[in-house]
Parts: sequence; structure tokens; C-alpha cells
Amino acid sequence: MLNERSLLILASTSPTRADILRAHNIAFIQMESGFNEDTLSTNNPKTFVLQACANKLQSTLAKLNANKELERALKFGILCADSVISVEGQLLRKAKTLQEARNMLEFQSAKRISVLTAMSYQSERGVFLDMSVCHLELSRFSPISLEHYLESREWEGKAGCVMVEGFHKPYIRRQIGLESCARGLSVEKLLAFLEVL
Repeated sequence: MLNERSLLILASTSPTRADILRAHNIAFIQMESGFNEDTLSTNNPKTFVLQACANKLQSTLAKLNANKELERALKFGILCADSVISVEGQLLRKAKTLQEARNMLEFQSAKRISVLTAMSYQSERGVFLDMSVCHLELSRFSPISLEHYLESREWEGKAGCVMVEGFHKPYIRRQIGLESCARGLSVEKLLAFLEVL
């Protein structure tokens, strides 16, 4: 699985996170962490995202160890991340049905939403843990655009059905925080950490 060209292991199957790393010329390979977020019981957005991220890292370490690849993997570095949406203090995760997606999006319309993204990185050279928040003040969603977005199914697999590079983009009146955080990986912070290793 591992090769000498890999800079790090991205323990996430998110295509958006992969795109972010590619855009910053970071060589990586992807794998599934194996952690089931449904085992978490907290509804606190901050607690949830930190616990999910920490558990993803532990699950990934255990999987690599079972495959006798942990020592080698730590030479490359292992990166895990998790994102959730908070609206009026309520935790929004990934919608599992079309109706859930509709409810989440209607709840966000014309409100301030917060994207919380946690990252954990571990290698033989160091450990990094970060939680970033990006606040987005949204205008009211067009009913027609909302229906098109729901029909497209592009919301699937996205925390709170939020897609800042797609559906949500024209409705953002004000952004406070990194766009990369809102997309699921605060890469600027990761790069700053990697530079000092």
C-alpha cells in the first residue's frame, strides 16, 4: 500500500479533502479510517468533531498496526479530519435521507452557520491536533436552486449538506474563517505545522 512517493496517509475517503491536498501539491494516499461515527452519543458540535477525529486516528493506527504497516506509515505521517455544522447550537451531521437533507438546508437558510473542522496528524516526527471554525452568514436560499441541489444528490456525504464551493457559494454574505476549514480540511494550518517538522 505504501510507497516512497507518499508524503502522508489521508485516512478519509472524502474527495473534497483529496482535492485540497492535490491543490497544494501534497502527495498522499487515501484509506478508510474504519471508525463509525454513529457510535458517538454527544450532540455538542465541538465535542463531537473532536471525538470523531481522535477516534478516526486511533482506528487508523490500529488498522495499520494489524497490517504490520504502522511503523512505516508513521514515517510518512497519518492525517485524519472530521467536520460538522452547527446552526443555533444544533449539531448537523451528514444527511442520510432526502428529507433529512431538505430539513437541514431549510434550517440553514438566511442564518449564520458554523463549520467546525478538526484535524489530527501523527508521524514519528510529531503530533498535531487542531480544531478550526469558519462562520458563514447566509442569505435566503432560492426554492428552485434548493430543489435542484437536492435532486443532484451532491449533498450526500457532506456535513450538514454544506457545499461552500457549490450550492452555498452564491448565498454567502459574509465569511469569517478559512474557506479550507469550511471545505473540511484547514490545509494552511497543516502546511505551517509540516514546515517546522
